[in-house]
Amino acid sequence: MHPFIQILLIALAIKCALSCQGGQVLSREVSPEEQQLILDVHNRYRQAIALGKIRGQPTGSNMIEMSWDDELANMAQQWADNCVFRHDTNIRRTSRRFPVGQNLAISWSSPTPNKYGEAAEWAAQIRNWFNEVYTSGNDIKKSGHYTQVVWGDSYLVGCGYTYYKDPRKNGYVKLYVCNYGPAGNVIGEPPYIEGTPGCDRSDLKPSSSYLGLCDFVDY
Repeated sequence: MHPFIQILLIALAIKCALSCQGGQVLSREVSPEEQQLILDVHNRYRQAIALGKIRGQPTGSNMIEMSWDDELANMAQQWADNCVFRHDTNIRRTSRRFPVGQNLAISWSSPTPNKYGEAAEWAAQIRNWFNEVYTSGNDIKKSGHYTQVVWGDSYLVGCGYTYYKDPRKNGYVKLYVCNYGPAGNVIGEPPYIEGTPGCDRSDLKPSSSYLGLCDFVDY
């Protein structure tokens, strides 16, 4: 290995370790397979809402299929690398394109987990966010994770992940961060437009992958 590259890798490792609030990073980042699963799970839930398959929730119109966004993912990973379970500031999440929303999740275990970073764990965390619909409905103060997942105009998502040993808790922590754009949970606005599933906006067309969802028209 070239000496310069080796020095650069060491520097990056030190930076990552120092940013983790005294914790020891064991694994980080989201694999391509996990990226696809994150998209699939989000879009399946959005599809279920649009088609009226969730008890107590009306059908939705003009709900856009989500796509992966590298800028949002990079911001999410940078925040996850801090190993802090709280939302970052809006300034840290600023994109030139739009305001950015955020969902967080964390899990902790005393023994070393046998496996970590698996796609199944991402599916479980997103399911927990969505399941707020069954306990809190559309009350954003109590179900902000759910409403962000199904926010009709949020069409981009990017996530980060850090698995680390926390000496303060004598255990192992997995931190999940997802950023969304444009941000949902806008005060005074509903999560999505109620109505017959369809795409009646001039810039939208039916999704080719998810019945009931929309995609942008190619110009």
